[in-house]
Amino acid sequence: MNICKINIYVSDLDFAIQWYSEVLDLKRSDDHDNYPTCIDLIHDRNIRLTLHKTERDTEIEIWKEASTIITFEVENIRATMKDLKERGVRFYNEEPVWFPDGERIAFNDPFGNVHELAEVKKQGNETMEC
Repeated sequence: MNICKINIYVSDLDFAIQWYSEVLDLKRSDDHDNYPTCIDLIHDRNIRLTLHKTERDTEIEIWKEASTIITFEVENIRATMKDLKERGVRFYNEEPVWFPDGERIAFNDPFGNVHELAEVKKQGNETMEC
């Protein structure tokens, strides 16, 4: 099996399109555009990110409730954090946390969905998988 699509549920589709475009630099795709129900975002991999309109936001208490988290791999986690903080993103911690594969830090979108940034460490000349 391969993952082909990740659905992100949002209470305000228009604001979500704006937020994901302006804050995370993901653009609206012309493919699979079913506005005002859902739209795809352009991503650099073979996985579709689809925003879906729902009735209300989620209230996940991270690490205490079951949830799905999208992890965005970045080259420089601190520089990306600084940029996202300037765009209004609030992170769960002040500093990234070390994991065996590198550093990670979680944040929310405006609808309560939890995402992460990850900077994977290099071993020798190879970069570990995210």
